[in-house]
Amino acid sequence: MTSISFAQHPRCHPERSDEGAESKDKRSSVGASTSLALLASLSVTTATLAALSMTAAVIALCLLTFARAEAMPVFAQRYHLTCKTCHTVLPELNDFGNAFRNRGYRLPPNVPRHGTTLLALRYNVEWERDPSSGARRFTPSASILGDADVGAVNAFLHYTLGSSGAPSGFFLGFLSYHNEPTKSLYRAGLYELPLTHSPGQRLDSVSGYGYETISVGHNDLALNAPRLGLEEERTTGSTRLAGSLSFGEFKGAAYGGAPIATGTTTVNAAPELALFAKGPVFRNLDINGAAIEGSRRITLPGRMPADDAYRRFNAGLHTSFFQKRLDLEAQQWIGRDDNADALGNPTNSSGGWARLKYFVTPHLFAAARYDAQAAPIADRDVVFYVGTFLTPYARLTLQRSNDLFHGGPTYGGNFTIAAPWPARL
Repeated sequence: MTSISFAQHPRCHPERSDEGAESKDKRSSVGASTSLALLASLSVTTATLAALSMTAAVIALCLLTFARAEAMPVFAQRYHLTCKTCHTVLPELNDFGNAFRNRGYRLPPNVPRHGTTLLALRYNVEWERDPSSGARRFTPSASILGDADVGAVNAFLHYTLGSSGAPSGFFLGFLSYHNEPTKSLYRAGLYELPLTHSPGQRLDSVSGYGYETISVGHNDLALNAPRLGLEEERTTGSTRLAGSLSFGEFKGAAYGGAPIATGTTTVNAAPELALFAKGPVFRNLDINGAAIEGSRRITLPGRMPADDAYRRFNAGLHTSFFQKRLDLEAQQWIGRDDNADALGNPTNSSGGWARLKYFVTPHLFAAARYDAQAAPIADRDVVFYVGTFLTPYARLTLQRSNDLFHGGPTYGGNFTIAAPWPARL
């Protein structure tokens, strides 16, 4: 697993610049211990947790004091960086950006901090060359991103403004705390599962990744749906461990899409427990695994509720070549639902993806991905796509997708731009 030291970055050494003061690097290490038992012992309702986390996040954001705004997004303003410091192609993170995320969106305390705008506006336009009947060729959408540090706690918000008939609402909203001695990150609220890549907030392609997007029968809880609950992540040596205990989820799409009324309702029948681990086995080869267990309460029109106990298991690997210019990653999932059809019949599911990505420059890539899913009906796709920065705050992604079972390529694109909003306060 890639290990990043903030000490290697010039912004983390203010004593080497004119505006910095001499500082002493302090390091400590405390043995790792497990605190998932504490998470599992908590008992809160979805409504209570949602209200508390969202209210606390909004209050935390409102307490932030601002200075004069500059033409840089929130994190870049705060530390006087550029978007390319943390991103390969917006919004995908590079190694430094992932390390920044793993610290709860904070650099070490010796790094100078500056005034920032409260929010950033992300505007997105998706293009389809051959839209289906009734669909639009160009679909605009937008979301508001907010972040604030209040004491030792960070508050992060991603509020989608809706598109194509979808309502606006919180896609992500959580409080986080990073404990430096134990290398632990704690989050509470609405967050993405700690998969090996971001399946929604920082998706690198136009379409989602295979098995991460599917429903199994009437169980609509996909892997890419943000969870409402509590999460802990911890770094032990070169290994990253994580656990999530969730009580609900975000229903909808990150950038809009009209909901489809089916009359079926689903909620958690029991908290979902998820465990994740990833680490190196050789110098340039990482492996990862995950186990998820939960239960969904499915209510079909005119019928009594039925509970579906489900399990998901994952294994994957990641490696890179030529000084990380060529990146290879593969993930495989298997699952079983005891009652996904609400009739008492078990359903097996499986799928995954394999992706080869070549970075022509650090901010221009070309990729090929194989997606597979079966729940239980099988589907296979080969996806080719390229992504690049057009400006320091805008990206363009173009994609060709080949459905191996249904034939015919489809073409699409995505333009995304992020900017401080409002530009002046």
